[in-house]
Amino acid sequence: MRSIWEWISVARCASTLLILALLVIAFPAHAYVEVPFTLGRVVNESTVIVLLRVEKVDREKNLIVYRKVRDIKGTQPGDVVKHNIGKAGFHPREWQGVMAWAEVGQMALFFHNGSAGECCIENYWYQIYPGDWWAMSHAEPYLLRTFAGKPEKLATIVEQMLKGQEVTVPCMVDGDKNAVQLRTAKVQRLKASLKIMEYDAKRDFAGWGVQDLVAVQGMAGFTHYGALSRVDPGGSGIAPADVDGDGKVDFCLYGEAKVSVLRNAGSAFDEVPIPLAEGARSAAWGDVDGDGKLDLLLACPTGPKLLLNEGDNKFKDISATLPAQPYWNLTSAVFIDHNGDKRPDILLADGFAGLKLWRNLGTQAPPKPPTVQMSGWKIIGPFDNADNRGVDTAYPPEKELKLDGKYKGKGDVEAAWKDFEFPEGTVTSVKVFRDDLHPFMVVYLHRTITASGDGEMNISLGGGGPIKAWINGQLVLENKEQRQPAPDQVQARVPLKQGKNDLLIKYCYVQSGRSAYFKPTLPEAPMVKFFGDVSDAVGLGPAGLASQFKASHLLIADVNADGRQDVLVGGGRGVMLLATPTGFTQVAASGIEYTPAGVTPAFGDFNGDGKLDLVIPQKTGVKLLAGDGAGKFADVTANTGAPATLSGNFTSVAFGDVNSRGKQDLVLGCLRGPNRLLRNKGDGTFTDATDDVGLGQRIFNTRGVSLVDLNRDGVLDMIFSNEGQESNLLLSNPTPMATR
Repeated sequence: MRSIWEWISVARCASTLLILALLVIAFPAHAYVEVPFTLGRVVNESTVIVLLRVEKVDREKNLIVYRKVRDIKGTQPGDVVKHNIGKAGFHPREWQGVMAWAEVGQMALFFHNGSAGECCIENYWYQIYPGDWWAMSHAEPYLLRTFAGKPEKLATIVEQMLKGQEVTVPCMVDGDKNAVQLRTAKVQRLKASLKIMEYDAKRDFAGWGVQDLVAVQGMAGFTHYGALSRVDPGGSGIAPADVDGDGKVDFCLYGEAKVSVLRNAGSAFDEVPIPLAEGARSAAWGDVDGDGKLDLLLACPTGPKLLLNEGDNKFKDISATLPAQPYWNLTSAVFIDHNGDKRPDILLADGFAGLKLWRNLGTQAPPKPPTVQMSGWKIIGPFDNADNRGVDTAYPPEKELKLDGKYKGKGDVEAAWKDFEFPEGTVTSVKVFRDDLHPFMVVYLHRTITASGDGEMNISLGGGGPIKAWINGQLVLENKEQRQPAPDQVQARVPLKQGKNDLLIKYCYVQSGRSAYFKPTLPEAPMVKFFGDVSDAVGLGPAGLASQFKASHLLIADVNADGRQDVLVGGGRGVMLLATPTGFTQVAASGIEYTPAGVTPAFGDFNGDGKLDLVIPQKTGVKLLAGDGAGKFADVTANTGAPATLSGNFTSVAFGDVNSRGKQDLVLGCLRGPNRLLRNKGDGTFTDATDDVGLGQRIFNTRGVSLVDLNRDGVLDMIFSNEGQESNLLLSNPTPMATR
């Protein structure tokens, strides 16, 4: 398959011949790069990728002078890059579009291989050739099928890919070529990585729309709409927080299919990669280790996951430090400061084990990492890899580790362990056997690692085919890709025990590429354990309070104003637990009665008496319960105006002063019907303002609602986690929202 630069070369030659033969300016469509390319291929085949900022613009000569912001891949010589746009292109709109975009301060991402280049500007690309002034040939609209959006966002995406991460990228749908050229094609999001080389939109489809903000029409109460990641199917919700400490509200979208952490970048919301490959039933933020950064707690079906915020939009999975349980049916996980020590404890709802409370043990001195000594290498082989069957064939060295063992190898030769010079960090040939046995062979390498204590270390491997690795008989790596050998192609975390550890690596080869690579990093200390299980001591656990119910959600609030955080358990018909100095006590005849499955209630003071009330969405309407300040509630729905007449399949609710009048309004999420905005009149009653602000113009099929000020204009905006379509946000229009 031709590379992108070969396509450019072919297109350029074809175009030049046509000019000479026909002396016309119009080029045929085949001069564009018509074959769809994955972003992984474009990145792989570019020797230089550099982020540029427009420094000068000459509109008479159509010249753009860029200054380098930073190198993304390779090194761009010098700090200034000059592009001559001229009046190039197959249609005047091409150069006109580039020059209309060109303003001082605008960003561009420039890909090239020294002899040809592609430049990504905002929602457009153009092709360019080198010289003192790089000269534009024509626009490259079909690369919008590779990426459509802001170049600074693309720069971040490419950096993540170069670190080996899989990302999602907005791009235009392949099909209607005219729509792509006019930039009116539908936008989708596709998975991208350096491993995804062949374009397959069906295989790599991740959702519709982009996470940038666009102006919205026909909804008087809102100015902008943003399409967000899909996390459905299944129950889903939103957990907002300032995750990166920049003063802007970020948020986590979670559902049973996926979890997305979205960073508020002002004009867009960028997805932050997290070490998680499953969905979640709840999400909560809390500073577990007291470092000032919010960490993420997730209730996953396979058990709780705790992702430590390391800063710079990086998270580390420290779930292994949590108390162990043989099996899980986890439905909810929240942070709660049960003992008032200002450290977040963890409260869990599990279908098998009831409610669990894990106490935060506080900051502890991290253990020192162990020291290690590594022996020299030994090699054994060759074994047969005909038809690539060797990777799944367990030859004797992986069945028993006997360094004095002798076995029947490929071609009936005797295979025995022998010393092997294998320098760390160097691609080294493993052709140490008879020449005719080297093609299609399997070899094993072994070394002993002696550690002064328990810990972990990382290893980075490379080789000309599939690789497996074991430590003390435990499989820690299995990669079956065919490749040419190179450094750092696959990585693995290797647990070490105190004393002797046996590392065994299996390399599988075909006709060529018979080399190997190994590079270790220093061992890491065992992770600090932040939590201890105190469930039984506080009256929870399999035989404790509310253990007979499978709770679909947990809601935390100080309902009796004693300074302790209480719990609404979404099981049975609803159970209210009050926190005490030694545990919890269940409120008898609390007045709370509802169907918990598939809904998320919320606490707030809707009648302005200073006591927490409770709003409960239900499949047939909504219930408003007034709190007495002691843990009991009374259903006052019939006396609250609009809520008494509402019908619909309501799933979620959020309290917030939407119109900035000092009263708590309500936003209700609804399935198969419009979401609702209820204005608080200040006397315990509400009016329905849904149509006044245009919220009823769209059906979002919402399962989760959040009210936060995303753009820091002092007005609450709305985030919806949706079923059957992308989630979304709406930025509020301050004046209509306050007056309608």
